[in-house]
Amino acid sequence: MVKKIICSVLIGIVLACALYAQGGRKENYWNQFRGPNGDGKAIATDLPIEFSETENVRWKTRIHDKGYSSPVVWDNQIWVTTAREDGRELFAICVDLESGDILHDIKVFDVAEPQLEHGDLNSHASPTPIVEEGRIYVHYGTYGTACLDTKTGEKLWERRDLNCDHRVRPASSPIIDEEPLFLTFDGVDVQFIAALN
Repeated sequence: MVKKIICSVLIGIVLACALYAQGGRKENYWNQFRGPNGDGKAIATDLPIEFSETENVRWKTRIHDKGYSSPVVWDNQIWVTTAREDGRELFAICVDLESGDILHDIKVFDVAEPQLEHGDLNSHASPTPIVEEGRIYVHYGTYGTACLDTKTGEKLWERRDLNCDHRVRPASSPIIDEEPLFLTFDGVDVQFIAALN
């Protein structure tokens, strides 16, 4: 399981680097789950298909705690989410695309009573964030959704009033369509979609 997660993160970083190397055009940014069009297709060609600890790796950076979100990329930033194993602290981490240095390590939320059932099935940081010019939207299901400034890391707004019992922890990634940010709450008690302006 850990090897699959590490492999997914490495593939995401390689895709991010390849997209960045193509000139930084907006359509090349990997801004959401499964990429700009949500279809998992990258414009980049001739990407490496073999990896080892040293082959086709530009840099490696250790990310603390546990998160199953995919990386997203905008400009020279790679963003991921992570959470303490017990779910009591939720983070957004920004890594420099060129150097691998951590630019931001932001504790977004404290959680007093996280749902802890079925911990082996998911993490508290599984939804993939969405990034756009100057902003990143991080979603942790019932634990909260926030918008952060990508330059300063400042929290611009948050919502913690949309709740459900995830039972196996949140997993649905948000999507954005022009203005509304769409969130799916897939609880065992209630299921709903919310659109935030």
